[in-house]
Amino acid sequence: MGSRHESGTPRYKVIRDALGVSIRGGRVPEGLVIIEKPIAEIFGTSRAPVRRALAELHDEGLLHRFEGRGYLIGSHSSIEPIRRRLDARTLGLETNTQLAGDSPALADRIQDEVQQVLATAMAFGQFRVQAVELANHYEVSRTVAREVLMRLKDRRIVGKDASGHWVVGPLTARAMREDYEIRQLLEPVALKGSAPHLPHDELVAMRARLEQAMDDEAAPPISLLREIERDLHERCLGFHDNERLRAIIRHSQLPLVVNHVFFTVVGRARESPALAEHVLVIEHLLRNAVTAAAASLEAHLEAAAERTRQRLKALAVFPEPELPDYLIRVS
Repeated sequence: MGSRHESGTPRYKVIRDALGVSIRGGRVPEGLVIIEKPIAEIFGTSRAPVRRALAELHDEGLLHRFEGRGYLIGSHSSIEPIRRRLDARTLGLETNTQLAGDSPALADRIQDEVQQVLATAMAFGQFRVQAVELANHYEVSRTVAREVLMRLKDRRIVGKDASGHWVVGPLTARAMREDYEIRQLLEPVALKGSAPHLPHDELVAMRARLEQAMDDEAAPPISLLREIERDLHERCLGFHDNERLRAIIRHSQLPLVVNHVFFTVVGRARESPALAEHVLVIEHLLRNAVTAAAASLEAHLEAAAERTRQRLKALAVFPEPELPDYLIRVS
C-alpha cells in the first residue's frame, strides 16, 4: 500500500527522518517557511504523511508555528520568516535522490491494485473516480494518481465524461463482443509475425506455468491465471514489428477484465477448457508450427468469447462488492 516506502518504513517516517537530518545538519536556514504541498510533491506522496511528519518535527522542537501558514524551521518564534520555493535542493535533500518522488515507480506500485478495483466496479455500473481521493487512499501525490489514471485510460479501463470527470464503466456485452471481433482478426496475425522471434526459454516457462495450473489439485491462484493470460495475449504477440497493430490489440483487452473480475467475485476456477486451449497454442509454438498455433489461437478466442459472455451475465446476479470511497456511483 502507499502508506509505506519501498523499504517497508512508513512514509511519514521517511519524510520526518530526511527533513530532520537536513535541519539538524544545518542544510536549511532557520526561519524557512515549510508547507505541506511542495513537500508532498518532492516525496511523491499525499499530504497526510507530510502533515504527520511535520507535526512530529514540531514536537521535537525542530519546527515551530507562526502566524502564517505552515511551520518555520527553528525552535523559537522570533525568527523572521523566509519564503522560498521549496524543492529537494532548498531542503538539503539533493544527496537523497532515492527519497525524491519518482512518479513512474510509485505509479507502478499501485497500478495493478487500482486497475483491479476499477475493473471490479465497471462490472457493476458506472462510477466517477475522484482523483484526489484516490491519491489520499494510496497516500501518493495527485501527480502519481493522474499518471495511473492516464495509463488505465490507455487500456480503456477509465475514461472522461463530458464534464471532464474520470469515469469507469459500465461494462457491456456489446463492448465485449466488439473487442473479441478485433482480437479474433488481429491476434492470430500478430502471433504469426511474433512467433519467429519468441525466445524458446520463454515458451518453456509459459508451458511450465500452464502445467502448474493444470496439476494443482485446488483451483489455481488468480495471480497465476493472470500470468497465463498475459503469456498468450501479450508476451506471445509482443515481438511483432508493427507497433500500431500491437497497440490496437492492447486496447482491446476488456474481455480479460471480465474474467479477472469474475474470478475475484465468484471465486477461483480450474479453467480446464481454457488452459487446454492455451497449452495447444504453446505446444505448436514450441514445435515451430506457427500456422497451427495461429489457428489454435483463433479457436481459443472464439470459445473464450462465449465463456466471457456467460460470465458477464453471471456477474449481474451478484451483489455489488464493497468499493473504496474514491468511487462514486453514477448509474
